[in-house]
Amino acid sequence: MQKNADTRTRKINRKHSLLLFLLIAAFVGVIAVGCIMNYVQAADNNREAAEINQQITAISEVNSEKERFLQEENHDEYFEKIAREDYNYGKPGERVFYDSSFGNKN
Repeated sequence: MQKNADTRTRKINRKHSLLLFLLIAAFVGVIAVGCIMNYVQAADNNREAAEINQQITAISEVNSEKERFLQEENHDEYFEKIAREDYNYGKPGERVFYDSSFGNKN
């Protein structure tokens, strides 16, 4: 009878050991997947931060150019350039010719 009890105890211990091993393996797997996901997320965040830093640099350059413009005394040349290029204005007494065929590809 002692042998049967020992055999049953060993089987139960083996089942518990196998179950414990599977639980530990599953836990380690979940932790490993979590670490990999965090690494991928960190890489994405670093790439996004680099893109944002490039945008910041570009905007800073534009801002410094605008600040330089605001510090200048004579803005007439700039306004004349904008009026001519963007709004097709001319100086008083100046004849402005327009190419009416521009844009018509018939």
